Amino acid sequence: MNASQTPSVPVKEGSRTVRSVVHAVKLLKSLSRSSGPTSLGELAADVGLSKPATFNLLKTLEIEGLVAKDGSAQYRLTWGMYELGSAVVRSTDLTRVGRFHLDSLADATGEAVLLAIMDEDSVLYVDRGQSADSFAMVANVGRRSPLHTNASGKVLLAWQSREFVDEFLASGPLERKTPYTITDPDALRRELAAVRRDGYAMCAQEQEEGLSSISVPVTGHTGEIVAAMTIAAPTQRIDLRSAPALRTQLMTEAAAMSKHLGAEASIGA
Repeated sequence: MNASQTPSVPVKEGSRTVRSVVHAVKLLKSLSRSSGPTSLGELAADVGLSKPATFNLLKTLEIEGLVAKDGSAQYRLTWGMYELGSAVVRSTDLTRVGRFHLDSLADATGEAVLLAIMDEDSVLYVDRGQSADSFAMVANVGRRSPLHTNASGKVLLAWQSREFVDEFLASGPLERKTPYTITDPDALRRELAAVRRDGYAMCAQEQEEGLSSISVPVTGHTGEIVAAMTIAAPTQRIDLRSAPALRTQLMTEAAAMSKHLGAEASIGA
């Protein structure tokens, strides 16, 4: 599945699903994946509706403060959507427990520390800790990235079933973000095997040139991977000398967070 397209939602006749709500949600998801304002025609094509039907739904979402139309008649999400998302973040154990650990590690390392989850076929950053020395251009909360281009995604992908990884790799060509991005499926499989073996992932400039990251898994009370905790910084600050110490600090903090989430043991600890 292309990460830029909204996954189709089957609507069965006679089910309790309300078609207009399903289509409105698909429009919101489509806008959330867009890199900028999107035209009516593009949105209609993405969700598989006529332009009039799409326009009526967008007008309703506009009235409710979730979507805005700019001067060139293109649509974007509003801060109203951000407020809804923030309410979800505030209400979850993952981010509530994680905030202390993110800030603690950021203070100890002087680097930005990210908490990421897998959402469909992408990485979603749900929280961030930072210190006064943290690099400001590291991913913001709410940002999405492909699973294969960053350390967070590789950690989240590495412990998935073989069937899941096969389906992910068969869904389409791996997007190249930089000259360093791994786009060969066999090479990615080997890297995921190394992540499972070593208990961590490290990426150098695969998502964005000049930016590198180290990531480890966070486990929940069932023992399953629930998130990835990641240190991200300019590449010159994550080198062969600094990486081992950063990795050790990251594993220790992720293990502490996993314990607070009810895990009996954490991977790589």
